[in-house]
Amino acid sequence: MPDALTPFSKDGLLSDLRKLGVESNDVLLIHSAANTLGSARDLLKAPDTGMAWLLEALLEAVGPEGIVAVPTFTKTFKNAEDGPAGDVWNPARSRSRVGSFTNYIWPRPDAVRSEHPTHSLAALGRRAREFCAGHSWREGASTLDRNGPWGKLADWDGKILWLGTGMPTQTAVHAVEDWMRLPYMATCVALVEDHGATREVHVTQSPAGPRDFYSRGSKTERAWNTTGLGRRGRVCKADCQLMRAREFFDWLWNALLRDPALLLKDDPKDQWSVQAKQKTAEYLAGFKGTWRR
Repeated sequence: MPDALTPFSKDGLLSDLRKLGVESNDVLLIHSAANTLGSARDLLKAPDTGMAWLLEALLEAVGPEGIVAVPTFTKTFKNAEDGPAGDVWNPARSRSRVGSFTNYIWPRPDAVRSEHPTHSLAALGRRAREFCAGHSWREGASTLDRNGPWGKLADWDGKILWLGTGMPTQTAVHAVEDWMRLPYMATCVALVEDHGATREVHVTQSPAGPRDFYSRGSKTERAWNTTGLGRRGRVCKADCQLMRAREFFDWLWNALLRDPALLLKDDPKDQWSVQAKQKTAEYLAGFKGTWRR
């Protein structure tokens, strides 16, 4: 008999998060599909369709010295072929395109949001401002800069939580692509609001182009699932996985050295992927770099 599901409530969420391995003082980056946590009826009856309970549970689980962070990527590319377009970046107004819970987090008065114009991140906690530093277009930060939040997630021994999601949402993959400087990463143009005017700025190491890992059951997902590194469980109705960021970064870095095409599509008709695979194999031959400091 499968284990009974925890009834959807703030206390139920907190209990399941702790069972999964979320601990006091954790630095926690969350990829979420909030609608998977309970039935539609339960969510509609809960405060803010359950997101208030979820945030309360997360903050209580990590405690006053912990951090709760979410990606808040935006539709701010100038050209649609580079990525989602149609908005002009303003950290106080630009909506996230990566889930309802992320849009619940960043407008809060106690939230800090990094200032990358296409791939920002928002965080709550005493050290949130420090966590989000080093990720601004004004400083020339790359898209998932090693000096920004994803680098601190590793340096501070943080964790990544898939809350009703999976590998297709794993932004840490793009961090490794950025830090390795893989040859298919692009330089693109984003639109930003600066002192009331719209400016065009270049964003570097942008994850333009298709990836195999965007699909469920991808090569990357299958390979990761064989490692046993992630801790799986349920938070109320949501299938979840919790992992240490350092372990994921180490695993993917070494996996790409073994198989440079791991993240890329195998479709011979997709010329972008064919060229990216060739360039990446040549680039990583004899590669000696490391993400660790």
